[in-house]
Amino acid sequence: MLKNITGPIGKLPNHFYPFFWQHGEDEETLVTYVEKIHQSGMRAVCVESRPHPDFVGDKWWEDLGIIIRECEKRGMKIWLLDDSHFPTGFANGQIRDNFPALGKQYLSMRRYDVAGPMNKARIDASMLKGRPWSKEPTDVIETLGVYMAKRTSNYTVEGDPIDATTLVDITDHYQNDTIQLDLEKGAWSIFVVFSTHSGGEEATKDYLNPLVKEATQVLVEEVYEKHLQQVGNHFGKTITAFFSDEPRFGNQKGTESRIGKLDMVLPWRPGLEKELAFEPILLPLLWIPAEGAEKEVRYAYMDKITTLYNENFTKVLADWCENKGVDYLGHNIEDNGAHARLGYGAGHFFRAQEAQHFSGIDVIGTQIVPGMPFHHDAFQTGGSDGEFYHFALAKLGASAAHLTAHKNGRAMCEAFGAYGWNEGLKTMKWITDHLLVRGINYLVPHAFSPKEFPDWDCPPHFYAHGNNPQYRYMTHLTDYANRLMNIFNGGSHRAPVAVAYPAEFEWAGEAMPVERPVRVLTEAQIDMDIVSFDHLKDALVIDNKLRILDETFEALVIPYASYMPKAMMAILEKLKLDGLRIVFVDDLPENFDAAVKEGYEVSSLQELPKQLEDVCEMKLAQPFRELVYYHYEKDGTDYWMFFNESISEEVDTTVSIPSYPGRNGYAFDAYHNQVKELEVSQEGIAMKLAPHETIVWVFTDEQMPAKAEEPQKESERKPIEAEWKVNFAGALAYPSFDSVTTLQNGIQALSDLKGYDRAAGTVAYETQLNVSDANSIIGLDLGMVYEIAEVFVNSQSIGTKIAPPYVFDAKNSFRDGKNTLRIEVTNTLGTSLRDPLSQYLLIEPFGMTEEINLIYGIKV
Repeated sequence: MLKNITGPIGKLPNHFYPFFWQHGEDEETLVTYVEKIHQSGMRAVCVESRPHPDFVGDKWWEDLGIIIRECEKRGMKIWLLDDSHFPTGFANGQIRDNFPALGKQYLSMRRYDVAGPMNKARIDASMLKGRPWSKEPTDVIETLGVYMAKRTSNYTVEGDPIDATTLVDITDHYQNDTIQLDLEKGAWSIFVVFSTHSGGEEATKDYLNPLVKEATQVLVEEVYEKHLQQVGNHFGKTITAFFSDEPRFGNQKGTESRIGKLDMVLPWRPGLEKELAFEPILLPLLWIPAEGAEKEVRYAYMDKITTLYNENFTKVLADWCENKGVDYLGHNIEDNGAHARLGYGAGHFFRAQEAQHFSGIDVIGTQIVPGMPFHHDAFQTGGSDGEFYHFALAKLGASAAHLTAHKNGRAMCEAFGAYGWNEGLKTMKWITDHLLVRGINYLVPHAFSPKEFPDWDCPPHFYAHGNNPQYRYMTHLTDYANRLMNIFNGGSHRAPVAVAYPAEFEWAGEAMPVERPVRVLTEAQIDMDIVSFDHLKDALVIDNKLRILDETFEALVIPYASYMPKAMMAILEKLKLDGLRIVFVDDLPENFDAAVKEGYEVSSLQELPKQLEDVCEMKLAQPFRELVYYHYEKDGTDYWMFFNESISEEVDTTVSIPSYPGRNGYAFDAYHNQVKELEVSQEGIAMKLAPHETIVWVFTDEQMPAKAEEPQKESERKPIEAEWKVNFAGALAYPSFDSVTTLQNGIQALSDLKGYDRAAGTVAYETQLNVSDANSIIGLDLGMVYEIAEVFVNSQSIGTKIAPPYVFDAKNSFRDGKNTLRIEVTNTLGTSLRDPLSQYLLIEPFGMTEEINLIYGIKV
């Protein structure tokens, strides 16, 4: 295993499945694009059907046949998106056109507030056909009940609470659009609860009902079965998976659709009232507060529909795929906490994709921006909750893969899309490192679009008919990432802490979002998995440690919850009695009595790392909040990936990992594909990582082929003072350059020169150097570069850097006497194409802006 860690380029297993958008292009274009995808280092495609004009029609099968043929020539695999519209669930229009009864159904409620006494009082209920908060007519499928309750005097509570003990069923008093009854003295609320197809999200109004198996079967028949008939002979060979993109409940637009919102219809299916763990008379409590009585009702409803979603949507598709020899995967919308809510969400991150063969997330639209783990403006509904995206999102995806047996540790992320043309390989590498160091090991880059350039649909596009100047450097990213993803597959994640997934807490009351404890632990180098109560229900406690599949945790952290549902409380009580250490953040739930409180620890959020420092796997001599690590064990070897997420500060510390005395230690530089022996001292292992930089430490009982060289250390740096010739080439013209100017007084960004402020392509800086001590030169430091740099010494490339640090190994590159030094710098198209999405990322300078230094060394 170890000798293959630095496997030859293109020979390691592929972990990239880029979106390949289809618009009905001609054969020549499709063939060209498959070849360009292959040349990028991505040995697969995820065929995106959304823009195609004839999905599952003759033109679709013709185009798909071309793609299959060209992929088979190159040994490439194919995933298929599973619908004609985004998101999945449209079933290619079949629900709208032929099966409207299987469309999304909702539970709705109309409240009437009245005061008595009055005998023979009547209420006009005809307006149910046009809800007060909506201008759209409401189709009432079935009236489930009419209920009445006394209002409480606590008028300060949002939602105007009722006394649940006074609820009575008055359905018999509702006839011919009129409610007639005798009102006693006091303030009362009357609720008409009914099912409807109206009131949900406009974008998915013609979509299937994910709570009904027969509705999902329409999608199976229209898309999955038709692909089986047409190209099924490629299943399990070239075609290996179907991909669902952001299916959801869609009962409301947006990410803030928490259960309990007054103006929101709720996901429903016929007869669901008989399946719920409470009586129908309590249905109004799904919207109306009732002095705490609503908490268990809301929990029970959400518990049921999230279970039904998996059983009747996800599992139907996953079972079909498994029976046909392919995998099923995809992702839901996780944005800004939607993963635990209705609306854009599916109610529960883990349940929504439990049956999938890969876990899945996405990072698009500047959700994650280097250096911005805070709420910021973004191409997102409500902006970007940077804390959630930076600290929880990838951990959710990786944890689902670690803790679900049939996922086999496979965690996928759709990445890079809708960032705009300002996003280049530097940002993509940072995002890739961010994902991999948290456990993501498959990437779906977004996207290759063969549409005529420029295609304004969610750029960047990686080839763009040759107009993307960075395309020729993509293999530097894909080879690098494939090496790492190959390491972090087929083994087991190791982490000391489990953090409970708090969706059920949010359903029932106020709850701390999971990213808060994950953040403080991550910044203290205490790794974790996020664990759902479904996992905890079946978990074992062995020697006081939590065991789920092959994952073992020393402690369980519970984010603060104002109320703990009884089912969750029972699970925790069992784990506590079995000897597990359980730490609540900030406080215990309000519904814990004195007897229940015994045996639990409580820590403030900020003190949590200190309280758990006894379970840390590693310690830093000097704290560094932005150093993130990932510990993975495979075939008796331990791999530790470290990533300096800072965009400006260097890590310079000593790391103590006490569990590896006597083992062989190596440092694997995945970007340069090099292995060196680690120098271990009594204090630990010295670590220096520049901003953006990664390293993998390998601990093994085996001997590993490491790079043999005479150790040298830096003795001095000498700035290059020279005249620079500056030339420029656009993407389509490269490598044919036009002369720009000559710089007499040091390096200057091309974008500072008149007429080049919007230039996109490659700028070349070239000079002549007279060297008298060439054997002493060990490196070249370009300072900050914007943003890809390739260096040529005497016409020979000595390397390419797509991200910091822009320091090049220059040993044996220079010779005594005259030398030609040429530095080519390539930027992004965002400089010239000011698309709407690009406004959310900075426009960087183009070229170089700092002093360039030759690095001299001495032997040690």
